[in-house]
Amino acid sequence: MTTVPQGEIQRRLAALQSRMTTGEAPLDGVIIVQYVDLYYFAGTVQTAHLLIPARGEPRLLVRKVLERAQGDSPLADIQGLHSMRQLQGHIEELCGPPPWRLGMELDVLPAASLAFYEKLLESASFTDASPAIMDLRSVKSDWELDRIRDAAALTDAVYRELPQVLKPGMSTIDLQATLEAFMCRAGGLGLTRFRGLNLELSPGVIVSGPNGAIPAYSQFPIGGKGPHPAYPQGGDHDPIVADTPIIFDYLGSRSGYFCDQTRMAVLGEMPQEASRILDGTAQVLRHIESLLKPGAVPEAVYESAVAAAAAAGIAEGFMGPPGGGAGFVGHGVGLEVNEYPVLAPRMRQPLVAGNVLAVEPKVTHPQYGVVGLENTYVVTDSGPQRLSAAPEDVVVVVA
Repeated sequence: MTTVPQGEIQRRLAALQSRMTTGEAPLDGVIIVQYVDLYYFAGTVQTAHLLIPARGEPRLLVRKVLERAQGDSPLADIQGLHSMRQLQGHIEELCGPPPWRLGMELDVLPAASLAFYEKLLESASFTDASPAIMDLRSVKSDWELDRIRDAAALTDAVYRELPQVLKPGMSTIDLQATLEAFMCRAGGLGLTRFRGLNLELSPGVIVSGPNGAIPAYSQFPIGGKGPHPAYPQGGDHDPIVADTPIIFDYLGSRSGYFCDQTRMAVLGEMPQEASRILDGTAQVLRHIESLLKPGAVPEAVYESAVAAAAAAGIAEGFMGPPGGGAGFVGHGVGLEVNEYPVLAPRMRQPLVAGNVLAVEPKVTHPQYGVVGLENTYVVTDSGPQRLSAAPEDVVVVVA
């Protein structure tokens, strides 16, 4: 049973092949090896090499497991690859005689692996195909948007479960584990996928109070003490304090596609100053929404968001503690959580219809931890459409 429709796969392959044959340095082919890109272009994450020639049909060469790849993928040409020495023959058959100019995912391919391919395929020169791949992936089809809406329904279910499970005496780790178990029982995949080195995160992150304000090693706007020095980020084992904001950032996925959403909760009453900060982040979120249109330049959206935060009186701690903040206010989301486009400095490629962005204005406060909101949107010709399903109200549980 295939998981990605054949028409989706054909459209994606054709779009990549079109890019191979245009420009000053056309490619003879692209070799895909990263799991998420394999799923995008072949519908499977079995260990394989997807060989896409500039013209003609692609071939999926499977190291493990051939039978599962054949069941997953709608591609017509799926073969076993019993030895890496066979790869050159397949390239010659699909791309013609050497020398070849080949694209690979050099943003994620380890240097040792690239050296291996350079030695194995001495008649080939390699270039980075990742920018073209990520640009294609940044524009979602209607089929993909339906998958993201399903992920949004899952994160909404987590939000609705929260009042039932949040109890006095719980730690943020307790709460996080309880909600993650709920997500898995509701069909969640139980993993989070990022692109790049040293990027890791559980499906949910919950922090509260001063421990939540501790800067962490990651590039995310939520830091936190974490449960252990081996994973010094996110929730911890200390009990949640009454009348202290709790932020929970969840990445739902039931089909490989993610929806990113952040909401607030409290045991007892929300402090007045925390409510003011939350209202300020809501103002910034509404402001960013007004800018999410085709043609908008991400860098300009970021700069306008920073100015809006200052106008709302939440400049201090905006997007992280002073000196340790995240340099963005929104990021693309799809099969990975850190896709294009990014609302950040130096990001100047205009938005287009079909871009999906998680927008997350947040403030780190030394007493309250992190306060803020996050929604996932699709850019349309008539403006942004919110995909996040949960209400933005604070969940209040009696202490």
